[in-house]
Amino acid sequence: MSGEEARHECGLAAIHLSKPLKNYPFGGAAYYLYRMLLQQQNRGQLSAGITTFNPKREQVIDTYRKLGLVNEAFRSHHTAKSRAVMGHYAGLKGIGQVRYATCGLDDVSYAQPFERHHGRRWKWFAFAFNGNIANFSELKKEMEKKQYQLVRNLDTELILHHIEHQFRGDRKPELPTVFGNLANIFDGAYNIVFLNAEGTLAAMRDPLAFRPLSYAIDDDKVAVASESCALTNLGMNNVQSFKPGEMLTVENGSAKVEKFANSSRKARCMFEWVYFANAASLIDGKSVYQVRWRLGEQLAKTETLKVNDKDWIVVSVPDTAKPAADAYAHTLGLPSMEGLLRNRYVGRTFIEGQGREERVREKYNLNKAVLHDKKVILIEDSIVRGLTSKPLVKYIRDSGKAKEVHVRVSCPPIRAPCFYGIDMSTLQEMIAVRHMSKKQIEDVGFQDVDESVIEGIRKDIGADSLRYQSIDGLVKGINYESGAESLCMACLTGKYPTPFGEKLYQVAKQNQEKGIKGRTYEMSVKS
Repeated sequence: MSGEEARHECGLAAIHLSKPLKNYPFGGAAYYLYRMLLQQQNRGQLSAGITTFNPKREQVIDTYRKLGLVNEAFRSHHTAKSRAVMGHYAGLKGIGQVRYATCGLDDVSYAQPFERHHGRRWKWFAFAFNGNIANFSELKKEMEKKQYQLVRNLDTELILHHIEHQFRGDRKPELPTVFGNLANIFDGAYNIVFLNAEGTLAAMRDPLAFRPLSYAIDDDKVAVASESCALTNLGMNNVQSFKPGEMLTVENGSAKVEKFANSSRKARCMFEWVYFANAASLIDGKSVYQVRWRLGEQLAKTETLKVNDKDWIVVSVPDTAKPAADAYAHTLGLPSMEGLLRNRYVGRTFIEGQGREERVREKYNLNKAVLHDKKVILIEDSIVRGLTSKPLVKYIRDSGKAKEVHVRVSCPPIRAPCFYGIDMSTLQEMIAVRHMSKKQIEDVGFQDVDESVIEGIRKDIGADSLRYQSIDGLVKGINYESGAESLCMACLTGKYPTPFGEKLYQVAKQNQEKGIKGRTYEMSVKS
């Protein structure tokens, strides 16, 4: 994605340890949560946090949250400070999250998990959340009418109050009932991990299964993570994906998996396979790496350039596009070369005031020996805003001395907003939409983008040629028997799987016409 990363909220982890703490590495649950979050750094680089349970502490559940990368948050480069964190938050159970902000501020008070203290243990809980509540604005208004005050303009806080409301009274409800009731209220994507001061741990995947969530159970622990590779990294076997509307509860040492909500269909986010998920993970039984490889094969099948292995090379934009680039090159008999090398020490931010070209140069080193005098086919996983595509093409041509630069994209053009957890909620931010007529915006559907739009984007980014994956090629690459019916491709088609997604899309189109800026899902929708 050439340095214009779409932000995503977030990565989750949960752990239950079955044996006494002395049987595990120092920190117990805190240690395992750190490891799982580290494996999910791709899902959130703004903050990291954990909540752990230890019945021997007065603060039976205790929460630790910091801004920064996982290693920064847990002070892993400072042995004494890291050990102090692990010691203080040592426990037998815990939940954790890494976060990007699709709503809210870049402030530690917005970091998760959120904790709600209460004198009664079953009402004292913490939770973390991955997704986005599409009907947030309407639910917020309803709460304000009941004299609730949300101190953050954030769906996570709204979820906290709704969970709290389910716990009203003196009779403790069953957790599947609690979250089943919430499923009737929330419209959107929501994977949740939950922990209370009785030591009950729970994790759930929403009824449409927008975001990935996996679990594994072995003799001495139960673990949950957004990325399956975070579980295999712990040495756990038999990793399973949560089914839509399914939850896992660990209570009194016993783990139980059951349905908490009915599922009318599946709406797995196609962008997880294209860009977000770790290539080492499985999502619902599909290898992310193998899907990206097949996307490269599908892209190669549509190639019309007359290429040869002497003058032409294939170069990926690191790192997500690498499997697609390798497959594309393999299919066409071309060399796949590392013409761009990511600077892994740049960190999360760039120096204030830098232009796009400076940012590209800081993030990527050119391998001039590879690029010089070659016709380069540059493989991108996706292009959303196109903000850095132009300086990247220019960088390869001018500084790398490439003869030609042809751009190929393994994902179809993004031409509609996401309201389910990816921070691209307006039409005007998308490069494809900026080259579409009003009629083309209205006629978005399962048909591929008109060639006139592709040509406009090509001129905009300065490529010698530009070709995107077809929608059919994407569906074939992901390769579910039910095809598009199993996927959410709303950002490609404008067809949303939930009622409030459809309503917000109409708001987004109105805002685009009027030039109104701001995240669409933070604005009110009139029924």
